[in-house]
Amino acid sequence: MKKIITSILALSMASAMSVPMAYAAGEHQITMQQADIRAFINDVSIVTGKTFLVDPRVQGNVTISSEKSLSPSEVFEVFKNVMRVHGYTVVRSPNGEYRVTLMQGAAQDAPFVANTGYNGQFATTVIKLEHSDSADAAKLIKPVMHSQGILTANAGGNIIVVTDFPENLRKAREIVAAMDTNGTVTDTISFTNIQAKDAEDTLKALGGNRPSYKAISIPGTNSLILEGSPSEVARLRPILSQMDAVGRLPRGAVSVTPLRFADGEKLIELLQTLLPAYTFEGQPTPSVAHEAGSNSIVISASGEAQDALEQIIRRLDIRRPQVLVEAMIVEISDTAAKELGVQWAMGGLDTKSAVPFIGTNFSRQAPNLLNLAGALAGPGLGLDATVTDTLQQAALSSITGIDGIGIGGASVNDNAFFSVIVTAIENDNDSNILSTPFVTTLDNEPASFIVGQEIPITTGESQGTNTGLNAFKTFERKEVGIKLDVHPQISEGDVIRMKIKQEVSSIAGAITSVSSDFVTNKREIETTVLASDGEIIVLGGLIQDDEEVNIAKVPVLGDVPVLGTLFRSKGKSRKKTNLVVFLRPTIIRSRADSDPITQRHLDNMRRQDMLQSGRDYSKIEEFVNPR
Repeated sequence: MKKIITSILALSMASAMSVPMAYAAGEHQITMQQADIRAFINDVSIVTGKTFLVDPRVQGNVTISSEKSLSPSEVFEVFKNVMRVHGYTVVRSPNGEYRVTLMQGAAQDAPFVANTGYNGQFATTVIKLEHSDSADAAKLIKPVMHSQGILTANAGGNIIVVTDFPENLRKAREIVAAMDTNGTVTDTISFTNIQAKDAEDTLKALGGNRPSYKAISIPGTNSLILEGSPSEVARLRPILSQMDAVGRLPRGAVSVTPLRFADGEKLIELLQTLLPAYTFEGQPTPSVAHEAGSNSIVISASGEAQDALEQIIRRLDIRRPQVLVEAMIVEISDTAAKELGVQWAMGGLDTKSAVPFIGTNFSRQAPNLLNLAGALAGPGLGLDATVTDTLQQAALSSITGIDGIGIGGASVNDNAFFSVIVTAIENDNDSNILSTPFVTTLDNEPASFIVGQEIPITTGESQGTNTGLNAFKTFERKEVGIKLDVHPQISEGDVIRMKIKQEVSSIAGAITSVSSDFVTNKREIETTVLASDGEIIVLGGLIQDDEEVNIAKVPVLGDVPVLGTLFRSKGKSRKKTNLVVFLRPTIIRSRADSDPITQRHLDNMRRQDMLQSGRDYSKIEEFVNPR
């Protein structure tokens, strides 16, 4: 086997030496006949000064014949092409070395390039489309790719990721450049006799549900922007010109202008303030009126004044954006309570007993020891069967009311009894309350949302006369629940200014056990904030830590060390609350903006309906898709 990578001037010397040699640029000539591929890689490394990491699977012989001298960079290009012919590829690592490996599977390690550099090597690049669908472009690129290349495109997107040889990457870019063109023209048409909004509505009705062109009216200049293919724009322009030519009709004394979006009651007030400016000498005094049934403005004026007032009406009669305000109230609380109490009682079982009745009882503890004592002593006191049965039922109910653990006992002899009970309880409750009220309103219009109850609150009371006549109470209804009041205003740059009042209230319980009045909890935030479209902001929060200790004891005896435990009851509770209110405003300008929001909430309600009912369908479908 004969291997020669040498310069023309030093051919005999190179064949005799095995140490690396220095070569001058442009003087290398390659001639090989069935040379070992690994020896070829080693010689290229000497000539180019590059480091190669060779995959063990790289095997075989190569044959190369060169008739002209090559520079080191040209030798490297020949080397990469030889590797490609034999099913191998050269991949540059981040550290600068070159890996010689099988072409199959090398795409995953290909370096990223922003253009079509790295000649002869596998590389990855990203191609962005402006007007075309990436999936359609991928169908055209795939046939020109190498069999080991990788092409990724998402349907409906505008990004293609291609891994291949540089020449194929250039082909892919050329294909995208050829197909990714808008192919549309834009034309602006001004009107003299008709309103641009009327022309826009006419074109939309003419185009059907999916028109092949776009028409946008500009009320301020009474013009229309038309975008579409050149042939489509050329077809529509004469139609619009003809509409404008015949649109001017002789003006009568009165004209009627229907409103599309504006509130006629509010608009008429503005127009009446402007009428003095359109009163011309020798012409009738103009007047305007609102017809509520059709929401139209009736104008009685000269033709010139009618034109001016109608222009004002058209500029004000536009669709105003809406604002969806979503609030999220997160309340996380942790409540822990401990109770420990000792109750005892002793006394005689009949009226002749000399043992007095004595004992301790605490209202915070269950069971009620007095009920138990009554059940024990009842038969000995000579009470009838009905009363004895009532006492026993009360004792049974008291026992079943025990929370936690209760330990006790009783001793009864012929004429006396003694009973004792120790109760202990520990509660630990966690709660995570998440409320998400939301409301949609027009720009610069207030909106209110409430979900709750109306509870009666006593405001006055009269006991009446001694006979109980004319006794009365007066009440007022108080709203308890979740309230959201908001007044949004959209400013330049889609920044929303909002006046917000957020309230969360609930019933804490009765003031006392004998009172019908309630104690209510209330958390309220009233503020004015600025937020961008879709931005989540925090309105406020509260971190609260309450601890309560209750001790009930027998005077003097309850303070005695150690022994005083028998004469007292102790309770301890602690409540931690973390309350935070978030808010997110979203601007809705068209149906395209509102449909995804509505669909998201409908899907959520469908899932909840099916989850709670156990059905595989939701009854909401009957409302969304009526038959």
